[in-house]
Amino acid sequence: MGGKNEGMPPTLRSLAGAALVAGALSACPAALASAGAAVPVHPQLPGTCGPTNGPGQAPWPQFDADPAHSGDGVGITHPAGPLHKAWETPPLDGAMYGQPLFAGGCIFVATEDDSVYALDQVNGAVRWHVHLAAPVTGGLPCGNINPSGITGTPVLNPATGNLFVVVLTDFDGSPGHELVELRSRTGQVVREERFALPGTNPAAEQQRAALVQEDGNVYASLGGLFGDCNTYKGFITSIPQAGGPPGYWHVPTQNQAGIWEPGGPDLLPNGDLLVADGNGAAAPGKPFDGSNAVFEISPALKELSVFAPTNWAQLNQSDGDLGSTAPAVLPGGLAFQVGKQGVGYLLDLSHLGGVGGQLASTQVCMRTGAWGADAVSGATVYVPCNSGEVAVKAVGRSLHILWTSSGGEGSLMLAGGRLFLETNGGNLMAFDPASGRVLQTLNFASPVTDFGWVVALDNTLYTADGTRLVALGGV
Repeated sequence: MGGKNEGMPPTLRSLAGAALVAGALSACPAALASAGAAVPVHPQLPGTCGPTNGPGQAPWPQFDADPAHSGDGVGITHPAGPLHKAWETPPLDGAMYGQPLFAGGCIFVATEDDSVYALDQVNGAVRWHVHLAAPVTGGLPCGNINPSGITGTPVLNPATGNLFVVVLTDFDGSPGHELVELRSRTGQVVREERFALPGTNPAAEQQRAALVQEDGNVYASLGGLFGDCNTYKGFITSIPQAGGPPGYWHVPTQNQAGIWEPGGPDLLPNGDLLVADGNGAAAPGKPFDGSNAVFEISPALKELSVFAPTNWAQLNQSDGDLGSTAPAVLPGGLAFQVGKQGVGYLLDLSHLGGVGGQLASTQVCMRTGAWGADAVSGATVYVPCNSGEVAVKAVGRSLHILWTSSGGEGSLMLAGGRLFLETNGGNLMAFDPASGRVLQTLNFASPVTDFGWVVALDNTLYTADGTRLVALGGV
């Protein structure tokens, strides 16, 4: 771990410099904690979060709350109406690329400054704040995030109450990734684990996809930087929560095929991971190398099944990443996948079918492709096409377009009979999921992230207004 406390045991690092600081977050956030020191900043608050292992104590422990990342709100008890701002935080110390998590009455937010905040769920006041490392501000071969720190959505283990994040920082002058485990109640760092796929350049890898935890392991997926530069491979690492060396699986290509969409792998009921990747190295006429594919991977990181469209190699040449969204898990043992080409594929989860093995396909995005995270309600998938939102439904073994609308890229959320999206331009939009009609638009500061997110929990909507977290009533 970078920073002046490097080499200290985790417990000492977490306690070093910790102090009770009066005042609000409007003071410079970076000054509230030294590296690794969890600092409560409101003397009227206890400085800790509640337990997470009781019924309902961790309602949103991972991206989109549920293992399949369905984009369906939690605790929404009545139909949504016009949205209004309930509260907002002052600016945090960096951009929020990952979704916040909710547990123990706290909201956990990670930033590109390699910081984690625990905010009070009622009013956004800071319970604790820990600055884990110095983010990377130079030395990357390409990319569009600067500073670059925590980018993927963290994950919380409700059984232990511990939070897991992946930081990007410099190790002896070279950028690399490290999994950090914190106690969600206090922010105390309890473990750090560096990882890197052997034979690749960690500086060319980005940890953008949401983390997943299951059966004693934390799974992190990586892909390349914006610009697809240098040498990297899409890979998944499994890090045992009880300790032990990381395990690895990588796409069987010579280069690239990143796993980078924000939702991360879906966790299937049997514990397997369902994940999509992007452009790889093989050219047309060469053997299939795992590029632009959907994989089912076992918890032990063994490849079980794969699907790819017949034009996978052409997609390599046209930057047509199939994995610009995650697979959508549907009833009846089905899945749906759409990428930058805008073609949607219906898949059989019992056997993904290999190259050209889809059950059905149709053009979903009318002028371009899809980027971000879709939302699922029954057999209907709401797709964040660049040209506007699209609803597509699986009917038997076929796909039917229900409607098209405006909007754009992002991560969609269903709540209170509404479909919500924050666009890359900072517009929070509410749609009628039955017709696609736009019902309301709120204008926020243009996000400093791509593929903005919305969380719907306990009749409140949460999103980003620049580097501020905003809570909205009306759902």
